[in-house]
Amino acid sequence: MTERRKVSAASTPGFVTTRMRSAVAISILAALLIITMRPTYAAEPRPLADALSPGRPSCHTRVFDGAELAARPARRVAAIALERTARDLAAERKWGAREEFDGTAIVSATLRVRLRGDPVIHSVRLACARGDDNGSLVCESPACVGGEVRIAGEGRGAIAVSIGGTLKSGRFIGHYIHLDASCEGRAGGPIVLESGEDDRLFSLAAAPKEACQ
Repeated sequence: MTERRKVSAASTPGFVTTRMRSAVAISILAALLIITMRPTYAAEPRPLADALSPGRPSCHTRVFDGAELAARPARRVAAIALERTARDLAAERKWGAREEFDGTAIVSATLRVRLRGDPVIHSVRLACARGDDNGSLVCESPACVGGEVRIAGEGRGAIAVSIGGTLKSGRFIGHYIHLDASCEGRAGGPIVLESGEDDRLFSLAAAPKEACQ
């Protein structure tokens, strides 16, 4: 009798509905897990493919002359460049052979900065992933934890390098990037490019590779 009651209960409409709901919930959960585990942007083109063309080296620079520096006394940057060499292209090919997820590096480059009153050119290697808008890049230094710069296209092969960014509300959020691999361990203190009042956004034009040396 007990066994028959169990069979009878299983055949009632309410029991069937509960089982169907459970099955649907399990199917939805499984689908969500599959979507979560999939690599992102698999079919999306690479950001800034025109300015930072895959498989081709690139150089973008901006040098501020005396008049420009005089007009912006708070500006620390006297010259800035972003270069991709054969070494960077090799890293990009290696990264491109892997599955891409959020935060996966897809562009390699070297940022070079000369600060006002300092004849030395400081540089940092960057690993860049897609930005939230999928049209820009967020670049970090693999050698130094923390800090980032953003790169966006400006058309005609030009790029914009920003330290920090503006929220939808209009509020600016500052940031920084280390300019050498010693990070915080340098005896004289870290060399850092911070987003000061006149050091937030830089427009860099495409240039011959010699300009980035």
